[in-house]
Amino acid sequence: MAKEGKDFRIHGVRQSLIGDAVVALPVLNYLEKQHPNSYKYWHLAKKCAQAEPLFFNHPLIDEIAISEVDEGYGPNDKALAESCDIAINTTPQHPFGEHWHNHRNMVEETWVMAGLPIEEYHNLSEEEKIPKLYKWFPIEKKPKTIAVHCFAAYGKQDPMSAARSPRPDWWPRTLDLLIDEFDCDIWRLGHPAEPEIKSAPILHRGHDFRELSFFDQVKKALSADIYIGTDSGFSLIMGAYSQPQVTLLTNWNAMHMDNLSCLAPLNKFNINIFQPI
Repeated sequence: MAKEGKDFRIHGVRQSLIGDAVVALPVLNYLEKQHPNSYKYWHLAKKCAQAEPLFFNHPLIDEIAISEVDEGYGPNDKALAESCDIAINTTPQHPFGEHWHNHRNMVEETWVMAGLPIEEYHNLSEEEKIPKLYKWFPIEKKPKTIAVHCFAAYGKQDPMSAARSPRPDWWPRTLDLLIDEFDCDIWRLGHPAEPEIKSAPILHRGHDFRELSFFDQVKKALSADIYIGTDSGFSLIMGAYSQPQVTLLTNWNAMHMDNLSCLAPLNKFNINIFQPI
């Protein structure tokens, strides 16, 4: 049911991956310009329901709709989309035959997949082009802490997922150096099925929070001084909250030879470290 004065209804934008939903947020700025004071349904797949709290309090999201099936549309989801004045395809495919990563960043590609002219994205202000999430929950900053997401893909062990992250034997040396150099505690985030990382300094100054819920891990990362992560949806979330971060990137996509920062968060407080494959 639309709010009073919001009779034009819009349904979208991306449902199936949390990171994709985050980088779709600038589409809302365009939709509001085209249809001021419209009622916007933000559709998320049921498998991504744990990310719903991230989108609370967004000024351009009127209602979050969680699909009744794990991914895709059930009968009620389809009926809701069809009842709206505009329904953006929330499960699009990349344009056929394009190696998009060589000439567009993730936000631009999501824009194109939503069926919008790329020229309209470039007409947005620089602020409007950046995905933004809004804290509605308290965060208590803890000094001398670094939150680390060591591996992409939330516990998957396939070769493509592994290509998005440093090798397991790289992490103990790196975390030991951080502990020694900055006299800090390491807060490990991620999936419980990920490889263990052990050393004497990590055992002494490391804290494993991988058993926390997804949203509690987000809050934990935001309370740290800095976040270090891989090419993952979690890093895009940190970018949308403007959390100081370091993003570890590779060119794991097929034929990815140019535009090597295309998977990085659009966050002025982010530093990319790139390792070619």
